Amino acid sequence: MRSSTAVDLVEAPAERSARSRRTRSDFLASRRDLLDAVGRLLARNGRRFSLVDLAAEAGVSTATAYRHFTDVHDALDVYYLQLIDVLVTDIRALSTGDDHLGNFEVVCEVWVRSVARWGRAAVHVRSAQGYLARLRGQDDLVSRLHEVLAPVLVGLAETGLLPPQEAEYAVLLWASVFDERVIVDLLDTLGWSVEQVAQKLTASALRMLGYTGWSPLRSSFPPALGVPAHSPAAPRMPTVPAPTVPAPTVPAPTGPLAGSARLGRPPRTTGAVTSSVHGRAGLPPIAGLPSIGVDPRIRHRPSGGPARRSH
Repeated sequence: MRSSTAVDLVEAPAERSARSRRTRSDFLASRRDLLDAVGRLLARNGRRFSLVDLAAEAGVSTATAYRHFTDVHDALDVYYLQLIDVLVTDIRALSTGDDHLGNFEVVCEVWVRSVARWGRAAVHVRSAQGYLARLRGQDDLVSRLHEVLAPVLVGLAETGLLPPQEAEYAVLLWASVFDERVIVDLLDTLGWSVEQVAQKLTASALRMLGYTGWSPLRSSFPPALGVPAHSPAAPRMPTVPAPTVPAPTVPAPTGPLAGSARLGRPPRTTGAVTSSVHGRAGLPPIAGLPSIGVDPRIRHRPSGGPARRSH
């Protein structure tokens, strides 16, 4: 029987280290397989599955599943934490500059693109607590998300693009607009593209936060009737001021509705009515404007000012 030598004693720790690395690698690989399986089961069945089902979906033994998670709720918590961690990492990787409005827009698009990948599963994993309650309770997931979102809004407020407001409340509004259920609903039910969802929700969030002058960096939301925005068939409207048209003399209304009009406010008109008034007055059509409003998002100002696209 050969006795242990100095070489044997030196090589033994190295072998143990290599074996430990293989074990760690196997552990991480099986955990990744299990978390991927959680996403598939959630998207397919909701929360109605057991750890036995999870192990079968992941292709691992039930004992392996129990080594990673105590129960299904534990697996769901780890899964959702991983998703938000990916989102936070993506946002932190963005290059930020002095264009605070551009920073906000890019974060919104990254947010929607991230949710488009995993949102259909994540909608089944929601906390019963509100955002602020979890933030005040130092919930790890919400705290990490808040840390990357709050500075974006602070930058907008410090440059005067947003009115002064509480940071916690502002982030709550932003997160509410970009709720996973909202994004998935728009993608799947209305069939919008990721770019369309990002632009519409960005505009909505900015309006809620007090900013109304935003227009997207690039247009991708098609107008009515399916005509792509800025295509040759639908050129951008020229910003030419419309001529002032004297209002036609209209007799005062009589009857039971005579006093129902709002005081100090002219009646609103649609694009079709405006075109009709121009025709009766014998005026030529305004250059670059259609005779009727085909896009319901175009609002014609009664004062005769240029039309404004509402995003």
